[in-house]
Amino acid sequence: KTEGNPFYIKEFLNDLTVENLLVYSFSEKTWEWDEELIESRAISDGVAEILTRKLLRLSKDQLSGLVMLSCFGSEVSLEVLALVRSSLGNLDIMNTLDCVAQARFVERTDEKYRFVHDMILHAAQGAVDENERMIIMKELLQALLPHGYSDDTILFIVVDLISRVGANRVHDSETRLLFAQLNLTAAKKATNTTDFASASTCVKCGVSFLSVGHWESSYRLSLELFSQSALVEWALGNTEHMMRSLDEVFNNANCFEDTLRAAHVKLAYLRMTGNCLAEAFGYGFQVLENLGESFPATPENGIIVQEMLDTKQLVTGPLNESKLRNLPEMTDCTKMEAMTFLEEILICSYQSQSLYFPQIACRMVRISVQYGRAKTSCVGLASLALSLVTVFSDFSEGYSIAKTSMNIAGSDKRVLCYILTIMYGMINIWKEPIQAILPQLKDVYNMSLKYGLIDNALASGMLHAYRAFFTGSLLKPFSKEVALFIRNNLERHKRMVMHLCALPVSNGISCLRGSSFGPQYVEEFITEEQLAEALRNKESTVCEGMLAIKMMCTSIFRRFDGVKATARQYLELFERQGRASAQFVNIYRLFYGGLLSLHYYRESREQFWLDRAAHAIQKMEVWTAESVWNFENKLFLLQAERHYAFGEMDRAAEKYMLAQESSKKHRFIHEEALACELAAAFHEKTGNVQFVAELIDRAVNCYQTWGAEGKVESLLLSP
Repeated sequence: KTEGNPFYIKEFLNDLTVENLLVYSFSEKTWEWDEELIESRAISDGVAEILTRKLLRLSKDQLSGLVMLSCFGSEVSLEVLALVRSSLGNLDIMNTLDCVAQARFVERTDEKYRFVHDMILHAAQGAVDENERMIIMKELLQALLPHGYSDDTILFIVVDLISRVGANRVHDSETRLLFAQLNLTAAKKATNTTDFASASTCVKCGVSFLSVGHWESSYRLSLELFSQSALVEWALGNTEHMMRSLDEVFNNANCFEDTLRAAHVKLAYLRMTGNCLAEAFGYGFQVLENLGESFPATPENGIIVQEMLDTKQLVTGPLNESKLRNLPEMTDCTKMEAMTFLEEILICSYQSQSLYFPQIACRMVRISVQYGRAKTSCVGLASLALSLVTVFSDFSEGYSIAKTSMNIAGSDKRVLCYILTIMYGMINIWKEPIQAILPQLKDVYNMSLKYGLIDNALASGMLHAYRAFFTGSLLKPFSKEVALFIRNNLERHKRMVMHLCALPVSNGISCLRGSSFGPQYVEEFITEEQLAEALRNKESTVCEGMLAIKMMCTSIFRRFDGVKATARQYLELFERQGRASAQFVNIYRLFYGGLLSLHYYRESREQFWLDRAAHAIQKMEVWTAESVWNFENKLFLLQAERHYAFGEMDRAAEKYMLAQESSKKHRFIHEEALACELAAAFHEKTGNVQFVAELIDRAVNCYQTWGAEGKVESLLLSP
């Protein structure tokens, strides 16, 4: 470790004591150390400099061994060395490397040799001129190539060597095509294991080996390389590289069918940019038209309802469920492509809260029944389940069909990720305690990332963020989760629509926690311009999410004047959309919108506000019948505020008490705080001042437990 240099010995021993790798035992009266840990410790830069100078004094064979080793990078396995032994002439590579290992240039384990320091690696790489180094690498390539076709580990070593050689040093046309094809194969394998960075490196290397006029001379290889490039760069969020690859495909493809892989990427990009959803719709429907699946220019309610009823009959009942489970595999390639594009347009429809959503879900189910089961068939079935919940409020049937779709998916983890996002994010809340769903959404997020389903991971992550925020998750740890989600998205994935969705949650948390953490008032981070822009871009789900957060923070901070015009405009708008409304936020838009409407009604006696409140209460009654746990406390609080508005004081007092008890029982600590605060305001107004102090204390305690220090400060400072 020190090459016997006294200065380095002293520094090394000092470092060991600082890191507790060398300690004095007072009980045993001796020094103690862990030799394995010390052995694994890297050498210092100073020692590396000494070794680098000594490297030039090695024998020819020893230097050749180090040069060969450096061609592989910092380390190489014993298995690979055994495969290339024949290409090294009379050099006994193992014995040679064992000798340089004794001289501390490299380290040997049971599995590999590795350089002890990057400085020695670089010195070995520079010990021979570039031409000689290229000759060695090409010989290594020739030795490893036959093994790369059957061994993925060897394949990736081969393409790494190919990239080190470089396209400008390979002139034979057949070899260039071979190297391009090997890189394409490696890129596909890396993509399948979600190693998109390695896949990108392989694709770029493969493209570099294509010759001038490659679209004419090597059409299929060119098409696959650029299609793969578009997919990989989109996964990495490198939109500039992605667009260049898409242009290559669309400008040079011989037929429509050859553009379909690139078209998938383009549609996903348009859907996730945050301002191109209308364009995504148009493009997606155009592709579907070419695949034989057309849709009306404007979906009609009557037709949709009838289509849903007919499709529901196809999938419900024991016989039909059995039929679904035993569907043959789909073999029609055109229908298989149509199913994948239908899934993309399905997501677009959900984002824009379009009536196309149930229609597309029905189409996917009908195609599956007629042509057999595709990978996305179960997603269509789960989406039909969501449509039954959304359109018909048929919660039990929707819940049952969603479970059927999960059972049919079986062990296909990628398909399961999509289905579980729909189930846990949008359906199960009507039947199961929402707190129990949050960990499952986290699991879906992690599982989707594991299988490379970036967009689905972000969707499940976003659903978790909104659910956790509105459910009253403790703000301090939750704020770190949201910040990490936003940072990962911006740095790794660059999906702007997800950023637009996540930012209001992050700012809402900051507002509740207090001014030192971010915006102090909700008006500062959700403006009229932002809401209007989201609607202009057809991002209705983004708009409704921002509106729900704005109304929640307004209700909690009691800043009614600043949101009245917004509430008037948007509450009625989303109420008219009704069945197309996004189920994961409309609960809270209705709850907090109902509370605001009752406040405004008490002030103005305007029928408009009473109508909005009545609609919210009617919805909450329906939902409470399905899940007492998730909705009862909200219903009680809305009813209390309505009785208060009508002057029914005894009934109001009773409902306020029930709202507090139900919120506490069902673990909605933030809504317990709000119920206590509203009850205190009610009792103060009606002269029952003996209850006020206790209720305010309870509210403060709940807000503090939640982590809403900004609200606590506001409440304590209020008269």
